[in-house]
Amino acid sequence: MSFYENRILPHLLNLAIRNRHLVPYRERVISATEGRVLEIGIGSGLNLPFYRPQVSEVLGLEPSPRLIAMAKRVASRASTPVTFMRVPLKRSHWTRGASTPW
Repeated sequence: MSFYENRILPHLLNLAIRNRHLVPYRERVISATEGRVLEIGIGSGLNLPFYRPQVSEVLGLEPSPRLIAMAKRVASRASTPVTFMRVPLKRSHWTRGASTPW
């Protein structure tokens, strides 16, 4: 992993999602969840404080070890149990040759 991917990019991503204008949207969506939640791209864990007691567990998938470390610090203060899984980004056989609609 390069210096940029390990030291710079995680903090840039954290700053981008920390945008105060996004907080009401994140809070509204996250507060509606319940049961077991799969958060794909958990990032630095900024959504974790918005989970309510109706959520029994969060499974956070993330390719960046640095962002997982940041999220674990946030999770240590959360009331909801969080399990992290590092899932490397790679092209799967499902996406080879497929065109994306966006």
